[in-house]
Amino acid sequence: MGTLNNIFLKTGFIFCALLFISCNENKKEDSVMAEQEIPMLEAASQEYADLAQKTLELLSEFDLETWKEYLADDVEWYWPDGNSETRNTIKGKEELITWWKNWKETTGGQISFTNNTFLPIKINTASNYYKLVGTGVLAYTDLTISLQDKSTSVRQHIVFMFDENKKISHALLYYDRTGIIELTNVVIGETE
Repeated sequence: MGTLNNIFLKTGFIFCALLFISCNENKKEDSVMAEQEIPMLEAASQEYADLAQKTLELLSEFDLETWKEYLADDVEWYWPDGNSETRNTIKGKEELITWWKNWKETTGGQISFTNNTFLPIKINTASNYYKLVGTGVLAYTDLTISLQDKSTSVRQHIVFMFDENKKISHALLYYDRTGIIELTNVVIGETE
């Protein structure tokens, strides 16, 4: 009888050890799955692309009263000159509205945005350049500026970033300014 008990004890011990080991293996697998890396970028809602498109439409119509409703109070507008430390920047909604009103009054110019492509994104990891995270839109568009009987067009890229209220908090513009400087004889974006 003693030998039979020893066999049951040994078998029970082996069974318990195997059960314990298998349970620990599942825990290791679960912990590996939980440690998935967060992607740097993800797709965002089409709603943000629609907001970006609406803001360009309002700006081309110079409906600045409606346009400002799409802007955060502390919006930052970055012109395509210099680097992250030296770019001309307009900070604040009222300052940005004043700049565009002044541009329209002093130049009589018109702007339009055509051939638009919008890519809504969610930035999870800040870049080294601007350190921005959150929801944004990569916008690619043809910008045409007309002054009297002359005009010029450039392909531009705008990064719109939105705050938690779906208002534009940042607009970072990138385009070749050569044709615009030649047309206007000024650097658009100079804030001085």
